[in-house]
Formats: sequence, C-alpha cells, structure tokens
Amino acid sequence: MQRAPDLSLLLLSGGSLVGQNIVQALGARRRHVRLLATNSLADEPSLQAFDEVLLVPATRTDELALHQALQPWLSARSPLLVIPCRDDDTVFLAGLQNSAHLGKGCTLLVGAPEPAQAMRDKWLSWELAQRHDLPFAPTLVPLEADRIDAFVARWGFPLLVKPRSGFASQGVRVLLDQRQLAAWAGRDDVVVQRYLGPAQGPEAYVDDLSRQGIPLFHSFETVKQSIQVLIAPDGSVQGTCCTLHRMRNGMSMLVEPDPDPDAPVLGLRCAQVFARLGWRGPLNVQCQRPPGGPLTIYEFNGRFTGATAARTLMGFDEVGLALQAFAHRDIGPVATPPATRVVRQLVSQAPCPELTSALQHQGVWCGAP
Repeated sequence: MQRAPDLSLLLLSGGSLVGQNIVQALGARRRHVRLLATNSLADEPSLQAFDEVLLVPATRTDELALHQALQPWLSARSPLLVIPCRDDDTVFLAGLQNSAHLGKGCTLLVGAPEPAQAMRDKWLSWELAQRHDLPFAPTLVPLEADRIDAFVARWGFPLLVKPRSGFASQGVRVLLDQRQLAAWAGRDDVVVQRYLGPAQGPEAYVDDLSRQGIPLFHSFETVKQSIQVLIAPDGSVQGTCCTLHRMRNGMSMLVEPDPDPDAPVLGLRCAQVFARLGWRGPLNVQCQRPPGGPLTIYEFNGRFTGATAARTLMGFDEVGLALQAFAHRDIGPVATPPATRVVRQLVSQAPCPELTSALQHQGVWCGAP
C-alpha cells in the first residue's frame, strides 16, 4: 500500500449527517485526502470541510439532471472513490456501475443495482430476506384487506407503519388498534411491520399519556442493535462491528459494543448473501431481538451511517478499510486508542457566506488550493 496525499474522494450528499461522519472518521488523516462533495443545499455549514463542492439536484428529485451535472465533474476530477451518503445516492451510483462516463480510474463504493434497490425499499428488503432465509421482521404492504386481517391475527398489536423508502425513523408510527391501522389501508408507499419490542411498552406509554398528559418533549425510541460490515471487491468480508445505540430523534447519541454473540453471526450471514447478489462496499444491518425470539432484522443500508465516526473511535476504521480495499490507499491508523463508549455532542456552526454565495450563483465552490 502506498501513502498518497493526492487521494481524491467524492462524497454524494456530502453535507449530510453521513458525510459529516466520514469527515470526522478521517480525523487528522484528512491531510492525505482531497475531499470533493455534491450537495443539494447551498447553505449547509458542514460543506466547509470540503475542498470543492458541486451544487446538484436532490438525487430522487431528478436523477437525469444529477447525472448531467455530475458527469463532467467525474471526468475532469477523476476521484479514486465515489461514496454515497444517502440511500438514494446508493441506488443512483449502483445504476452507474457500467457507465462509460465515469472518470478514469474512478471506483464507486457500491455494488449491483438489485440489492441497492432492495435495501432502499423495506418491502423489497423483506422479499430478499425471505428468498435467502434471513430473519427479517414480518412486513406487509397494506393493500388487501384479507392480508391485513391475517397479518393482525398472526402478530397482533402494536404494529409499526413505515415509509417504504424512509430513513432515520422519519415517518415511523406505532399502531395500537384497528382504527389506526385502517388509516393506512390501501397505501402502497408504506409497509406495516411487526413490532419487535415488548407489547406492553407502547401500551404503558399511551396509558401514562392519557393519565398525566403529553410531555412537551417526548419520544418512543429504544436501544438499537446495529451491525456494520464491509464487503471487499472480491466479495470477502473485511470487517464486522456490532454496536448498541441509544437513540434520540433517529440519531445515535450513545454507542457501545454489543455483547450479543448472535450479532456477528447474523452480520456474516447477511454479508455472504449480499456478496453473492453482487453487493460491494458497506452493509449496515439494523436488528432487534423480540421477546423470546431470535435476533431479527428490520432494515438494511448499503452505505456508511450516522454512527460511522463513533465506530471509528471504537476501533472499527470502516472508512480506512474501504480506502484500502477499493482505492488501494493506506491513510494510516486512527490517532486515538479504541474507546468503549462514544457520546454524541452538539456542535454549533454557521454557514460560510462565500461558499453559499458561490454555490447559489456559480453552482460550484473551490476552497484554497
């Protein structure tokens, strides 16, 4: 492996939480890397961490316009590795794998389109898991009344309803009865999913609300189990990290190692399935153990996550591993010894007026050379 300060990386949606995590994971090793980013918002404060930024349409809004904006940039700058930061970016890049318009020597940190689509869509995730015997939370698109009735008869309440292509728990609701479920019947943009926690939890929570009122600030988030693996270009598994996450508003606020012995076993099973399907790069598996049951998956992601920096501080250098495996570059080890727990803290930052103005008027910003 060679050490090279000319290593150039492009992050799609670099201003996102995932993009911020990748920058933080690089840490002091940032001096070895030229960082490029695309973003759909011009006034994101975290864009100041990049050397160049290109303003683009949101990926899902207009993929054709994004491709037209990105193509000359890829050709001119030829980043060694292009990294998706959102699920839509993952699907978009997977569709470009065989494109003749990629920059010379440019590698995409994704795999085949089929698993990319399946990871973005929770119904397709369920179908993929069924085909490959992976333990996934029972899931249903609530279109047919008889299937809805059978689902309720089998799993009872509470249930979850989720956007098929949602992320960070946005739009997720806990359903307690038939009246609430009926409000979602006939929708093909959501899924109904088995609730994996103790049924008494939501019921006790709602009972407390009815007796004492609604707190001004309230949430119903539990400890999340997460498995992060990296699938190398040859399909081998380069590393696995299993963690517990205490969540707030869909973000990991406290991350600790997961002692569950079944977690790494499940992570390896998932990695082997996705590798056979042609997936390459990061694979995130979110799971939970229902009362008296096996560790059960409820979501896949084919990218780094909002806890990438935390895992790096705990000794799992997933960004460094990806650069070695896909770009054949060694940026050195993480500077700090592995931590046993990581706490997220809020940081205040203002947008850069010069950067924002340049993106709004020229569509591109370049920092100091």
